[in-house]
Amino acid sequence: MRDARAAWLGEGPLAFARPERLAWPGALREAFPGSLRLREHWRGSGAAFARYRVGEARLFAKYLPAGERSRRHYRRLEREIEYLRDLAPLTDLPHAPLRHWALDRAHCRAHLITTDLTDETYGWGHFTTDPEREAALHEIVRLLARFHAAWAGHRALRGEWEWKPERAARAAQRVGERARGPYAAAVAGLAGALPELLRAAPHWTLVHGDIHSGQVLWPRESGGLGSPILIDYGQLHPSVLGEDLAHLLGTRLETPERRRLGPALRASYRAALAGAGLPLTDAEWEAQERAGLALNILSLSEQRRRGGETDLTPVLGRALEAWDELGT
Repeated sequence: MRDARAAWLGEGPLAFARPERLAWPGALREAFPGSLRLREHWRGSGAAFARYRVGEARLFAKYLPAGERSRRHYRRLEREIEYLRDLAPLTDLPHAPLRHWALDRAHCRAHLITTDLTDETYGWGHFTTDPEREAALHEIVRLLARFHAAWAGHRALRGEWEWKPERAARAAQRVGERARGPYAAAVAGLAGALPELLRAAPHWTLVHGDIHSGQVLWPRESGGLGSPILIDYGQLHPSVLGEDLAHLLGTRLETPERRRLGPALRASYRAALAGAGLPLTDAEWEAQERAGLALNILSLSEQRRRGGETDLTPVLGRALEAWDELGT
């Protein structure tokens, strides 16, 4: 009821997609005057989304819907706002510009408004054949390499944006102690090994944290490939270089795809990383991938323990399969 009353009064962050002018917070009405039209809206995992046309402006909204009180989901949206507001403008990496934001930490409410890129980009569904999808995967890993190289050693990465391996090791120890189920022993073993794995992989950067095919847009003017744009920064965090690629190969691709495409995708990533000024030796990369995959496995184990709509046991098993394939 509080969220509904606040929306009616035009207060606080956006909580409803309704197109009526009074459902928008007063700050949004002031920032985007003109006729308002809701183009579409939907509910996702942990957030809601809406596309608007306000006068000539095309806007994309991501917000915590009315009644949502998850501190974890609030923190993800807060982090995405912080990245788009404070860090994204510091590099030439393509992104959807942040147009407006609001945070209400006390009540776990938040919204961000960016330029809506839907009409000028393609999503993953544009690629309908195996060769097209494989080419797009190579573009994704090259984009990751450029992203990682841009942030590796960047002077803006201080405070919460600075990598602290000792903190990651302590968190891993807690994950290992709480692990349950068929893979508990393997998870506990990785938790104990993590400090040494991280010492062997000293290069770090900002990582996306949830990279998959739905997190990239491709400009229509390029025919669907070229200059892709990374989106959804809610799980962005500092970590080792290998974490994102390990996530893509070890948790997002099915086992046959990983075995078939993995070597070429690794080569594309490393070539792009070197081209952006951050070459790694074979030994350095192997250490990065081991550390990155271990972090993914530990994260999956903790997500599985917390529970949710999806049983992550098969994904965890697939990631541990990938770990065995690394020959560690």
